[in-house]
Amino acid sequence: MDYEVTTLSERPDLIDQVANLDNRSWPVFLQHGDADNWHHLYEAFSETVLILLSSDQVIGAGFTIPIKWGGGVTSLPETIDDVLERGLAIQNSKLPANTLIPIAALVDPSVQGEGLSASILLEMKALAKRLGLTSLVVPVRPTYKSKYPIQSIQSYASWLRDDGLYYDPWLRVHQKLGAKAIHIANCTLTVKGSIAQWSQWTDMIFPHSGQYIVPGALSTLEIDKANDCGIYREPNVWMKHPMSDEVS
Repeated sequence: MDYEVTTLSERPDLIDQVANLDNRSWPVFLQHGDADNWHHLYEAFSETVLILLSSDQVIGAGFTIPIKWGGGVTSLPETIDDVLERGLAIQNSKLPANTLIPIAALVDPSVQGEGLSASILLEMKALAKRLGLTSLVVPVRPTYKSKYPIQSIQSYASWLRDDGLYYDPWLRVHQKLGAKAIHIANCTLTVKGSIAQWSQWTDMIFPHSGQYIVPGALSTLEIDKANDCGIYREPNVWMKHPMSDEVS
């Protein structure tokens, strides 16, 4: 479908629409994770918040952070908040970044199925090139992993269709654009709350300690009744995109 591309720095008047899409795109509990620097997205990183528009309405958004990356798996950010911290450090030091890290690619439900998720990734690559960056590396949140929360992320990320492509549709979108998995991360975001908070966030009850399957969660929620605590750890698959325009 046709769309216009801009950034939040170019169109600050769209911040409410972007924030609304952001809030609607995640399970409620993820809005209470340990990405303490998420609020910096709209100001500190407004130049790298991509916005897709149709008739001046926000239909998609891409949140990206320029950082300095050494190129090896061991130097990847450990968490989403680490991505934000490293991006802020680059800004404060005035040192050049070399890598663009997308931490969210959001599509409005009204236009899902139109191929916009791939379009956002291509716009991210174009942005990285305009900024003179040499790498595009993405911590991917596999879409269908929430259907299989008891499977390890290592196992799930190895599932392939008969055609050799990933079973997971979001991993597959990246794969079709030439991206390769370079690292499996067991925990890039942690959500910790009281049992009452988890009940509020999920509309569920947790009468006993143990593991619970929560709608929208990629792994199980661990409830500890004795300490009135629930902990969720979100896994991701790091994928590195080629910077050429060739796609598979």
